[in-house]
Amino acid sequence: MNHPKILFMRHGETEWNLAGRAQGRLNSPLTAKGRAQAESLGKILARQLGSAAGYDQMVSPLGRTVETSRHIQKHFDFTPAEEDLLKEIDLGDLSGLTKPEMVARYPGHMAGKPDYDWYFGAPGGETLLQMRDRAARWLAGLTRPTIAVAHGQIGKVIRGICLGLDDHQILRLGEPQGIVHVLENGAETIWQ
Repeated sequence: MNHPKILFMRHGETEWNLAGRAQGRLNSPLTAKGRAQAESLGKILARQLGSAAGYDQMVSPLGRTVETSRHIQKHFDFTPAEEDLLKEIDLGDLSGLTKPEMVARYPGHMAGKPDYDWYFGAPGGETLLQMRDRAARWLAGLTRPTIAVAHGQIGKVIRGICLGLDDHQILRLGEPQGIVHVLENGAETIWQ
């Protein structure tokens, strides 16, 4: 399926990112670095686009993405609508825990999972299949080029669908902060 052009950005670094604490649907504020990353996104958009004319603008309603959007607005005319489908993965019982706490409490779930694979299918949380469905519903609703600010895991799934990747390839995608993923015609380029 072909989608309109998407400019996708992950929120800036948060206090919990820095502390190694899983956020999921919970929230923590941006760090000084995260605020700088968000302002950098605004500068990148201003340099590359000039204006948001012709683009729909969306943001996850979670605090860290809304805060990122406010910092983008310092440099770029960005007035996003909140979109629930862009919320981060529901981590269920892992929400708010550090990785050592997860391993201690849920060793069966955590065993043998590289990178952030443990995010998917957490006890009481969303699976990769559920995330694919949610991301596909968001993509199906796009009618124009779109600028979106959301999260690492939903971003990996959205990017993977746009790039035609399988589940294993999606799980291996990075989730950097402070860059713009440009998704168009089944390809991804990066603006920095």
